[in-house]
Amino acid sequence: MSNILSKGKILALLYTVAGVLYIAVPHVLLPVCEYAGAAAAHHHAAPPHGEQAYGAHTPPERHGAGAVPGHQEPATEPLEHSKSGHVVCFWTAGAEAGLGGLVIFGSLLLLFAGSPERRSGITLSLAGSAVLGALIPTLLIGVCQQESMPCRAGTQPALLLLSGFLFLFALLHSFYLIKYRKG
Repeated sequence: MSNILSKGKILALLYTVAGVLYIAVPHVLLPVCEYAGAAAAHHHAAPPHGEQAYGAHTPPERHGAGAVPGHQEPATEPLEHSKSGHVVCFWTAGAEAGLGGLVIFGSLLLLFAGSPERRSGITLSLAGSAVLGALIPTLLIGVCQQESMPCRAGTQPALLLLSGFLFLFALLHSFYLIKYRKG
């Protein structure tokens, strides 16, 4: 095909769009708590029912000289904050941005890969990236515990949907390259 936009270029462009979405969703489109401006409200929010707050497990003698045994000071920081002061979804956003860069790099490799076998290998690596994209906000890093937080209500479902589409698309593309483009 001698068209300016051949099938291979269009597919590489679609993968590039997926990579850009991995970067844009947690930072701009459906931002995590810190980027949505909810960090201050999140910092002072009480932990969900049944969860202990960060610092609530500290022995009473650490709270001050006049502390009553068994008394715990009110928590000032929810469990999902890291020692650096960022909520956990902040780190998820950063990891997804890195993954988006990897997907964009893979889409650029598709433009220069000659054989269908090489392109198939690249698309399989993009399918693996999609699996990682789903694992980051669920099992590897996670998002905030509270259902009402922006990261939990918008970012996580969007990243899971994007990862699902990318996974299926890359698998089908790889299957097509192996099955129909050989020879």
